[in-house]
Amino acid sequence: MACKVGIPRALLYYRFSRLWPVFFEKIGCEVKVSDETNKATIDQGAASVVDEVCLPVKIFFGHLDWLSDCHVDYLFVPRIVSIEKKAYICPKVMGLPDMAATAKKDYPPFISPLINNIRGEKDEEYIRELSPYFSCGKKRLKQAWLEAKKEQARYDQKISKEFWIEEGLKDDDPELLNVLVLSHCYVAHDRYLNMNLLEKLKKAKCRVVLPENISDELLERAVKGLKKKPFWTYGKQLLGAAFWFSRMPGRKGAIILTTFGCGIDSFIGNMAERHFKKAGIPYLIITLDEHTGQAGLETRVEAFLDMLRWRRKHYENNFPTYGEYLDTIARDAGIHRAYSCCTSHDK
Repeated sequence: MACKVGIPRALLYYRFSRLWPVFFEKIGCEVKVSDETNKATIDQGAASVVDEVCLPVKIFFGHLDWLSDCHVDYLFVPRIVSIEKKAYICPKVMGLPDMAATAKKDYPPFISPLINNIRGEKDEEYIRELSPYFSCGKKRLKQAWLEAKKEQARYDQKISKEFWIEEGLKDDDPELLNVLVLSHCYVAHDRYLNMNLLEKLKKAKCRVVLPENISDELLERAVKGLKKKPFWTYGKQLLGAAFWFSRMPGRKGAIILTTFGCGIDSFIGNMAERHFKKAGIPYLIITLDEHTGQAGLETRVEAFLDMLRWRRKHYENNFPTYGEYLDTIARDAGIHRAYSCCTSHDK
């Protein structure tokens, strides 16, 4: 009878959605990927871990709970330290197996190989850690792993050349907007978590750009100007996407989509925000948590898109709260400087 392996549809599953399932299928396992996130997923996950962890981690544990009731033989919870050379992953992702071991629910046995590519890829070590769980032999494990990596690479190459856009929408459409959704893949692609934001933007005549739509080569080139390159993979990816997007032609704006409690986003998001200010690119910050309401999110996004379409061509930051552009607007409109004492530059 085939071994049944459960894979949570959360966190880095969205980065390796081809690699892990294909690998287990190649060695003859039955793969069970958890269903998409729903309210019960979040409620169960929040009850399983401490309150201080971020929402995506709570969702991860909600998916573990769901899989535990599916009679799987193993749960795949790798200990991921690094997925590329000279860069680390989020500390909370590193500690998932330990957090799961202290959770409030009994789980099936874990398959938790160490993935640490900080000094380069080490397939042999990964295969060696997996071999005790399966009787197919190291040779077959390695062959399955290499084939799965090729499948993932083909998928990555495909999505790096595609943007999210409504079918039939043309580049010369006067309503077309380019919108960068600056977010981790497990936030951008979890439709329940982000309340189907990507589809909403597509229907609003937006060309949606995600960090994963930009090739690794372009992202690396974009962050070369920094005095010190971020040593977190996703921090580098987010900043690289922000820098690259600022040079993209057309009417555009950025949505910084983050979750409450994300340590990396707390300062990477701030760096992106300062860059957008300097580059003159309008941006909207959305922070998601368990209590975020759909109506409030839709209202903010619709207002942001309306602002992008209504902006004047030469005055992209009209009427900020500190009044910086009031003098120029008044002059061009033929209005006397009688109220210019309200601006921040008049002494």
